[in-house]
Amino acid sequence: MSKSISTSDDNIYSEYFKITRENQTKYGKKTIVLMQVGSFLEIYGIKTPTGDIIESQIEDFTEICQLNIAEKKSGFGNKGQIVMAGFGVYLLDKYLPKIIDGGYIAAVYLQEPDPKNKKVFLRKLHKIYSPGTFISCETDSSPQITNNIMCVWVHKSKPLFNSDFSKLREIMVCGISVINIFTGKSYIFQYDCNYLLNNTSFDELERAVSVFNPSEILFVSPFEKDEMKKAMQFSGIGYQTIHNYNSSDEQNIKITNCTNQKYIKQILTKFYSDDIYNVCSEFHENIIATQSYCFLLNFIQEQNPDLVRKIGIPIFNNVSNRLVLANHTLMQLNIIEEGTKKNKGQYSCVTNFINKCCSAIGKRKLQYQITNPTSEKEWLNKEYEMISVMLEPEKYDKIDIFRRLLTQIRDIEKIMRQILIKRVYPSSIAHLYNTIEYIYQIQETLKKLDDISDYLCDDFLEEGSQEYINDITKKIIIFLNERLFIDICKKTSSITSFDENIIKKGVSIELDNVVLDYDKNIRIFNGMKEKINGIMQKHDNSYDTEFIKVHETDKSGVSLQITTKRSQTLKMLLDKTGDTSFEIEGVIIDFKDIKFSKAGSSTTNMDIEHPVLNLITKKMLKSKEMMNELIKNTYFEIINEIEKNWLEDIENLVKYIGKIDVLQSKAYLAKNYNYCKPNIIDSYEKAFVEAIDLRHCLIEQFQQNEIYVTNTVSLGKDNENGILLYGTNAVGKTSLIRALGIAIIMAQAGFYVPCSQFHYKPYTAIYSRILGNDNIFKGLSTFAVEMSELRVILKTADENSLILGDELCSGTETESALSIFVAGLMKLCEKKASFIFATHFHEITSYNEIVEMNEILLKHMTVRYDRELDCLVYDRKLKEGSGPRMYGLEVCKSLYLDEEFLELAHSIREKYFPNSRGELSNNTSIYNSNKIRGICEMCNTEIAKETHHLSPQKDADLDGFIGSFHKNHSANLASVCDACHDNIHKNDVKLVKKKTSKGTKILKE
Repeated sequence: MSKSISTSDDNIYSEYFKITRENQTKYGKKTIVLMQVGSFLEIYGIKTPTGDIIESQIEDFTEICQLNIAEKKSGFGNKGQIVMAGFGVYLLDKYLPKIIDGGYIAAVYLQEPDPKNKKVFLRKLHKIYSPGTFISCETDSSPQITNNIMCVWVHKSKPLFNSDFSKLREIMVCGISVINIFTGKSYIFQYDCNYLLNNTSFDELERAVSVFNPSEILFVSPFEKDEMKKAMQFSGIGYQTIHNYNSSDEQNIKITNCTNQKYIKQILTKFYSDDIYNVCSEFHENIIATQSYCFLLNFIQEQNPDLVRKIGIPIFNNVSNRLVLANHTLMQLNIIEEGTKKNKGQYSCVTNFINKCCSAIGKRKLQYQITNPTSEKEWLNKEYEMISVMLEPEKYDKIDIFRRLLTQIRDIEKIMRQILIKRVYPSSIAHLYNTIEYIYQIQETLKKLDDISDYLCDDFLEEGSQEYINDITKKIIIFLNERLFIDICKKTSSITSFDENIIKKGVSIELDNVVLDYDKNIRIFNGMKEKINGIMQKHDNSYDTEFIKVHETDKSGVSLQITTKRSQTLKMLLDKTGDTSFEIEGVIIDFKDIKFSKAGSSTTNMDIEHPVLNLITKKMLKSKEMMNELIKNTYFEIINEIEKNWLEDIENLVKYIGKIDVLQSKAYLAKNYNYCKPNIIDSYEKAFVEAIDLRHCLIEQFQQNEIYVTNTVSLGKDNENGILLYGTNAVGKTSLIRALGIAIIMAQAGFYVPCSQFHYKPYTAIYSRILGNDNIFKGLSTFAVEMSELRVILKTADENSLILGDELCSGTETESALSIFVAGLMKLCEKKASFIFATHFHEITSYNEIVEMNEILLKHMTVRYDRELDCLVYDRKLKEGSGPRMYGLEVCKSLYLDEEFLELAHSIREKYFPNSRGELSNNTSIYNSNKIRGICEMCNTEIAKETHHLSPQKDADLDGFIGSFHKNHSANLASVCDACHDNIHKNDVKLVKKKTSKGTKILKE
């Protein structure tokens, strides 16, 4: 958009408010226009007589950027007073991230002189910056490792053929496309279902939103306002920047064109190759998703054409080997966090815990793998094999070296995108250089480990992996080192202004000549300063004092200044001296020509003037401007060379780093937490799982009061497809179900798993129904959610599906619940699906339908009553049968005494019984710093002097593990006094900590 705007204020303001309205119509009310006026980017508003500011979002803008609003002298018709705010053009990179983080879109208009009339400026749209299309020049300022923008295109239609016209129902096809602005990777996905305005219709969309976590979404649909609101609720959309488009709007030519095959082909050909549309059949097979992708590409291109340069060919997530995770499985199993609860620590979700990668590149890759598990056996076995190789002692010994080096790896994938869009600081190029050096060191560490090296390069190289990495890293290092001062680049965070020269000699002859001229003049300038300063120092006999100061401004350049009083002394000394001239760089300078003038508005300083000094300072100012321009131009020539000559190789290095980081992360996880290698048994005709000594990877970490109780779960083998799991509340039923689901997803993402053994044949779909509370956010009751999800399960599950359920049918009255539950079990058995449900429905165990279904096993998790302790003990062990129908009730009584009396008793106890000292006085165990040694846990009377291993240390393996837990786990350590410690060893008593209804107790095993 090009606009000719007169320099008169009224025209600028009118034009500003006009283009603000245009951009807000296009991108929404939360859009800010930044218009260049002179050397500033400004935003205007109108302050009405009532004090309100209209026509722009200037108040939000100044609050976000912490700037002030100033009133202009002129008004705007009868509307009110013009107000403005802004910042220097060179500060755009500083304020853009603040505007974007504030949830706003920024439209930046820059000015150019009109060649026909120098008094008129053309103000043109430079770029649109939005949350999903913003990539900063920085590489380290944010922990954000992805910035995804998504387009959702929903199409509704009636089926063409249906023999039963009474059952004709609309079909909904949902096309989803995603582009990661940081990496240039793109994804396409499409699904269809009967159109019902409920959560199951949008389940796959909700999964995509939760996995990709887009910061901006384009939503194209035929929905009216109320339908749209519900669809967004069901999809988990709400906290992102949203652009809604109605696909029925014939006035929107872009939407219409995206449904036209001619335009689709043209767009894809423009961004890829001439034959891309014909070669990639996926575009034809997923036409709605392709429309979505083309609409998204066009949207990004309009905002910033550089962002869609070299966008990767989309990854089609509809491939047959993808493990379908239905019914919000990722969130229900805590694989990922909810969209509004991000970054809450390593135990907040499985992904945060198991992602032990050290680089942003690795973290992205691992996160994609765990959220996109597969049933591709060849790939899975290769991953298991390479983890096994990495765990070999002579190779695992290098893991700390890998982790140390990988921690230094910067996000060069993001840097490459910055290079493509020409928004890359020299400091980022220095990061690229250092990262290449670290990659070279990683490859040197991998010498003689050909199996690992070949695996790391097998995505882009068939052989010669070590030679390739060594060759490329050396060449890139030499290329950058020959052209740039890397140490100076590290300190340079600007692409428009350079305090120091970052370009090495010989790269630009023109720049070299300007630098030579500038250096000569700076030597003359400094020589004059030192000579004059020396005269003053000699007079005052003060050789450490700087009498002459260098003053510098952007507009006037450098000058020499002296105080008014000292200028008089200097004039006197110069008049007295006999030797009035000297030579610097072949230039004769005569002191008689020195004069003094007032230094600007200063009342205390004087400028030192001299014909030579005046000449060289002007030359220096001009040279500095020329140097800055030449440095900038030469720098971008180098950037273009990197893009032209090294882009593909650096992309290969990104793949290399991603694989080594993910591999070491998986090995590190397996070693440190005692995970086992999954074993795929392909001979079974259907999917199954047998998890021996299964643990929950999160619970075993943050539960430190008792040793995690392992259990063995088998589903799908020997015609035993289902388990009904009984047990009292808090015994761990849901945790066991989640642990199984997590282990399967980990296994099918190429991880070792928290078991002692794990045998399985990969599943193709997992359905979960674990959240038992009302789905308030989506506006549905528990029963409505359960029934809509049960409908999907019964319709789509097969023998390769796994269903994980918790308290199914808890949202309705008992008779209906029992009937629906049993009918559902019968259907699942017919389909030979694997399933496990937690339930309290003991009644159904006597139903003929259940008794006759040999595929279903009844299990319960044990709880027993300890008469001696008068409490319930949670054994948490999985046992045969449904268990008892009722559990003992406890009556807890408390004695309430006078507060003053209790305080008096407390003071007497502290005086005569020092053993009652507070916990802050106790020491920690030498075995585990989290274990505090206080009162003896056996007799509860004496101070503990020893730390006893309940399961003896002699039973530990070389890594310190006793079965599933480490010997120094807090729950395996007991603080005991000397007498109790002797008694334990004397009587050879086997003890264990267990949770009871009165807290954690040490009991005889």
